[in-house]
Amino acid sequence: MLPRLSFKKGEGRGEGPAAALSPQGQALVEEVDLLAEEVLAPEKEEPAPMTRRQAGNMRRTANGFYAGAVALFLLLGVTLLLNTFWPGGVFGLRFFVEPTNAMLRQVPRGSLLVTVMRPSGKIKPGDIVTYNARYGEPDTRLTRIVAERLESNGQTVFRTKRAGDAAPDSMPITMSYILGVKLAVLPGMGYVVSFMRDYAWGLAILAAMLLVSAAAMRRWANMEHPDLKKKKKRKSMKRKGRVRHAII
Repeated sequence: MLPRLSFKKGEGRGEGPAAALSPQGQALVEEVDLLAEEVLAPEKEEPAPMTRRQAGNMRRTANGFYAGAVALFLLLGVTLLLNTFWPGGVFGLRFFVEPTNAMLRQVPRGSLLVTVMRPSGKIKPGDIVTYNARYGEPDTRLTRIVAERLESNGQTVFRTKRAGDAAPDSMPITMSYILGVKLAVLPGMGYVVSFMRDYAWGLAILAAMLLVSAAAMRRWANMEHPDLKKKKKRKSMKRKGRVRHAII
């Protein structure tokens, strides 16, 4: 190891071993010190290049990010469609999230209830209907089973009941209160729709970040190993050729 020649402040002015050095000698000593620092400084290791396996894993991860972003955008689109036409419905259908366990067997809590409007003559006992307990007030919306269908003064009246309860509800309803008749029940989807509706902006940002990350990862992997992209293209061309050959 080369000894470092350095002097304390004030040396070379009549004090210390550097007093006898000329200005040229002092400059030479400083150059020797700089060369010694460069020689003795640890070498910086360059990052190891990405292996072919790592590049392949990165491409697969990017594909997963792409799939997740597309799924989020699709769910956001469906939620936006439902919220835009809620409660007016779309294509004659209405969608409601069941908030209670009143219809546990038929419509579990958190389910997405899909309803369709029917004329009074086609609503019969046993059908599940969604209606407003007080006319025009969505906060009073209920889902019940039709227990009886009656005619009163030339008007059709329905008595409803909860699931498992033998006694009908005390308040009968008319067609003006009914919002729709059950067409399908999607268990658990109500939670998903509510979550997507409440956090739509955050999920849209997350989907965008996934897309950007996937694009950056694929670009990096392609720059390190461009042969992976070419190999994928060759495979797709071979498959197309096989399909054409089979058709011929």
